[in-house]
Amino acid sequence: MRCSSRYSLAGALLLVVGATALHGQQITTRDVFVGTRVRVYAPSLRSERFVGRVDSLDAVNMVMDTTGARRRLGFDTGPVLVDEYRRVRLQLAAIERIEASGGRTVKKSTIRGLVIGALGGGLLWGLGNLPEVNPTLSGFLKEMPTGLVVGGLIGGGVGYALGDERWFPARIPR
Repeated sequence: MRCSSRYSLAGALLLVVGATALHGQQITTRDVFVGTRVRVYAPSLRSERFVGRVDSLDAVNMVMDTTGARRRLGFDTGPVLVDEYRRVRLQLAAIERIEASGGRTVKKSTIRGLVIGALGGGLLWGLGNLPEVNPTLSGFLKEMPTGLVVGGLIGGGVGYALGDERWFPARIPR
């Protein structure tokens, strides 16, 4: 039993290390046009970033629609019904940085969910299966690997389902 727990722990660690292997990735600057999903940093207007789809773009202003059809865990996020809060007009001079969406990605969120789930599962399973009389560290360490594997699988699945969005540097064509 103890040997199989070590193999399962080693397998989980190899999964994490293999999934985080870095591959060469060239960063390119993308152009922003009408219809592009963007993330805008304009600290002179608001400390939080604006996220939405570009509705119109001219030499001075950009109008963004901050709602859109987005899904999280299979549920649609509700639209903002008040048009005053839905559309945002930004002066291009106030924009400090702008990024364009590269689509959905699941790698980072899956790894994050796997690690958090494994740590939480190992802790909960190890503590939950301690004997009521004379609990020891060796008892905790004996039960913890099962929790690491189960928690890692559940956390990785939740992280995959949540996903994330990839953002790339962008520029507004003049």
